[in-house]
Amino acid sequence: MFFFRLFFCCLRPENTSKDTWSTSNETTKRTQNTSGKGRSDLQKESESQESTKITTTPKRTPVCPVMIFPSHELLERNKEKAKAHISSKKEWEDVKFLGVGAFGYVRLLKNVKTEEFLALKEVKCKSTSSSPEELIESIIHSQLEHKNVIRLFFWRKFGPTLFMYFEYANGGSLGDLKGALAEYDALQYFEQLREGVDFLHSRGVVHRDIKPDNLLLTEDGVLKITDLGLSSIFVWRGVEVPLRGFVGTQNYMAPEIFTGRSYRGPPVDMWACGVVLFNMLTAGLPWSTAISNDNNYVLWVHRRKKIFRRKLWNKIEGLSSLSLIKQLLAVDPSERDSNWLQLRRHENTHQ
Repeated sequence: MFFFRLFFCCLRPENTSKDTWSTSNETTKRTQNTSGKGRSDLQKESESQESTKITTTPKRTPVCPVMIFPSHELLERNKEKAKAHISSKKEWEDVKFLGVGAFGYVRLLKNVKTEEFLALKEVKCKSTSSSPEELIESIIHSQLEHKNVIRLFFWRKFGPTLFMYFEYANGGSLGDLKGALAEYDALQYFEQLREGVDFLHSRGVVHRDIKPDNLLLTEDGVLKITDLGLSSIFVWRGVEVPLRGFVGTQNYMAPEIFTGRSYRGPPVDMWACGVVLFNMLTAGLPWSTAISNDNNYVLWVHRRKKIFRRKLWNKIEGLSSLSLIKQLLAVDPSERDSNWLQLRRHENTHQ
């Protein structure tokens, strides 16, 4: 406990007033995650499961993510820039309600002068203080900039409400697409998902709630990962540290999460990516829950040839896609991790 208290003391921003601002140029540290309820709208029987707090993982030593504390001058400069950007409420029109995230709801805003759009996420916090525990999503997201991760332009904590201003992806989400996708389209989206997840992991971040509803699309077909409300830092001083807890959306959660023991972070995201690929190719899910009393999951573990004869699995026509799903849905997390690295090396050599 002393370790985490000390870490959070270092993490606390200099401005701790009731009106706190930051922008995507700021980078900072964080090691704790949050809990919440996950939901999947892709299956009638999908269930939401309450999540709890988690710590973080080990076994290999990746490069420590670069996380730099912003200077006070930079904070102040970005604060003024952010305030000027939305200084007048009359300049911004509330267009429509977009949806609900893990801990808040999202609305679409339009600037009446420039006609630019922003997605505003509002999260109700437990207190008016700017504690790191309540700013976790904004702290992590503000240091991430990648073509396949939705961009956080700036955030503001005002009273008990946290406001986060994101880029707007106007193509909806993968969860909005109806029916199975053609294999070519599914693999194109999967490659973008893999690149985004690789970037998160290279920065020491594990998402922990990858699912179609959290994968947004632009009108040009660019996939962008969003909703880091359940994410966590899994690297501390260059060393992976273990995660614990029941976090995520049940249909996409890896089997090791259900054991109640500690687990590694990256393979959890890899498993979810495998389920997402299955969903894109079949418009269904391989099982409801990756536990021993789910018949479909038991068949996957013990009688795999039989499950391949099921109707949903027969929709996967390409052998390469089926092989990829088998690699990502390996029950052993270490095999999953190894397969992911081999996939990345293979693709790098063909670029």
